[in-house]
Amino acid sequence: MELPDSRFRSQVVDVLRDLVRIDTSNPPGNETECARYLARLLADAGIATRIVESKPGRGNLIARIPGSGEGKPLMFMGHLDVVSADPSEWQYPPFAAEVHDGFVWGRGTTDMKNMIAACAVTMLALASLGQPLKRDLLFVATADEEHGGRHGMGWLTRQMPELFQVACAINEGGGRAIKVADRLYYTCQLAEKGICRTVWRAQAKGGHGAYPRQDISTMKLSQALCKLGDGHLRPHATDTMRTALRAIAGSRSDEVARRVDALLDGGQVEEAMVEAGFGADDVKRHRALFYDTASITCLRAGDPASINVIPAVATAYVDCRILPGQTREGFLGLLRERVGGQVEIGLHAGRYSPGFESCTEGPIFRVISQVIADHAEGAVVVPWQCAGSTDAKHLVRLGVPVYGFVPARPLPDGIEGAGAHANNERVWIENLHFSLQVLYDIAYRFCTQV
Repeated sequence: MELPDSRFRSQVVDVLRDLVRIDTSNPPGNETECARYLARLLADAGIATRIVESKPGRGNLIARIPGSGEGKPLMFMGHLDVVSADPSEWQYPPFAAEVHDGFVWGRGTTDMKNMIAACAVTMLALASLGQPLKRDLLFVATADEEHGGRHGMGWLTRQMPELFQVACAINEGGGRAIKVADRLYYTCQLAEKGICRTVWRAQAKGGHGAYPRQDISTMKLSQALCKLGDGHLRPHATDTMRTALRAIAGSRSDEVARRVDALLDGGQVEEAMVEAGFGADDVKRHRALFYDTASITCLRAGDPASINVIPAVATAYVDCRILPGQTREGFLGLLRERVGGQVEIGLHAGRYSPGFESCTEGPIFRVISQVIADHAEGAVVVPWQCAGSTDAKHLVRLGVPVYGFVPARPLPDGIEGAGAHANNERVWIENLHFSLQVLYDIAYRFCTQV
């Protein structure tokens, strides 16, 4: 289903630029201003909106186009906050939303005010039809995702659980096209890794720096951390990634698919990706999707003002991402077994949430696949997993299937972008138009069929 009017293509660019100009760097967030802008935009088209704040300035938008109720609602979800940006490190001001070389530049253009704009304009386009829907279309744009969602989606799911009686939700995190053996595959994020942030402590007798020893705290901690190697700890193919590799390999031949399965069964994930057709750079890029991982992000010991003092305690903070199915106890046990008893390893500030997988058999996945087949000839949608974490974790606890899908074509040769959290973040305007068209078609088909 094509957009009802070409004006929506230009409008989505205007809306994105307006959103980027509202600085919602978190902290402090100040998402209410963004929520008010969207509420005005949607209300002018007769769409019911509501803003709820978890605390002053931390606004969350809820908008709804009602349907007949024959089917459970479809929910668009996204976050209004962005990470900070240092203007001195950018080619163009990060909150000016300038257009250069076919891109909108600015913080949030890919994470994720581009999807917020596309969802808002999809609502406007559907409302302009005046056509009855068979299910509600719900749009929830929230605060605080970049810091875990405690003032946004996490707060809403606790305070208003009845809001989330939906068929499914479409979220950030997927939709990027990857090319394998000259064929295009659009990833639909059905799974996310969990987080298990850890603190490591080594203790030993202190002393004078003039008398080094093998058993000092910093040495014990360093030796333990070195046992993490490159940070990829346990190879395992989740159901989602096994299905993805099998589909990609199967497009070459059934025999290739069988060889990929056999390699995955043996824990040879890199070899399985190569067999499926991935190049060396793509194997490196996607390798983390098949492992529990650990990245050392902070070290603390002693005081440079007292450089001649051997500290009694050395501490490391390690950001760990765990595959769906892995548990807190299982992962901490894996770490302790790997490094031995040199250090104490525990959970940092209670920061744990498990990974999850949604089902590929859901009707929304079939609709997404049909829409991509119509708008990207020869392309195939495959289930995929995110190495990071999104607000989906809050909905999955309520039993809501979440599908990450912000469709984007590969950039042409010679054109370079910059994505989430990067300096000079920017979105290609042609991809913004593509995202709008595809999301509109998905919403139209799903909300007019039961």
